Amino acid sequence: MNWKDLEKHFSIARLGRYQTARGGDLAGAALDYAFNLRLAESMMPVLNTLEIALRNGIHRRLSARYMRPDWWEEWKSDPIFKWQNNEIAKAIAKLNRRHESRTPDKVIAELTFGFWSSLFNTQFQDVLWKELRLVFARCPKPLRQRHNVSAALNQIRDLRNRIFHHEPLLWLKPPLTEQHAAGIKIINWIEPELAKWLAELDRMMEVWISWRKA
Repeated sequence: MNWKDLEKHFSIARLGRYQTARGGDLAGAALDYAFNLRLAESMMPVLNTLEIALRNGIHRRLSARYMRPDWWEEWKSDPIFKWQNNEIAKAIAKLNRRHESRTPDKVIAELTFGFWSSLFNTQFQDVLWKELRLVFARCPKPLRQRHNVSAALNQIRDLRNRIFHHEPLLWLKPPLTEQHAAGIKIINWIEPELAKWLAELDRMMEVWISWRKA
């Protein structure tokens, strides 16, 4: 497909960044755009593993704390959880529209990464951190502080949103390689064996090296 056809379907504005980065070399810009798609695809194993392990870890800890699998019901009258309660209500409404059961597993699967990362915000230091720090049982104790976990999760949340909104990944700051490593680090904090399992599926660095050599 020639450059004009790519511009027609993907827009001049979207492709302009790639053309500028290549100094007007249209063949190189088209190659970069294709590599950007491949990099987005290659990040999915890390993002999938991290998000699902994170939310299930949080679910286990909060279920134990409140002694019920629908732990969010304990938050309904607490104003500190106003935003979280709204997000839970939206998740339940989606399940209702699809005529799906409102089981705890269904509800937690419907909640966004932003919901889970928000539980590590400053206002929850005295409310949730004592329990949620145990999600990261393998994080070195000097690093296992709420602000460190929150910063790491917010970085991954921003990267996830960028990928899901089909934005450029080639020129990120910090670079994608460092952000990928941050995701692996968090998974290791949760369970190192999970990171070892993921290594068999994760080919992000392979794609990155291929692009750098292109």
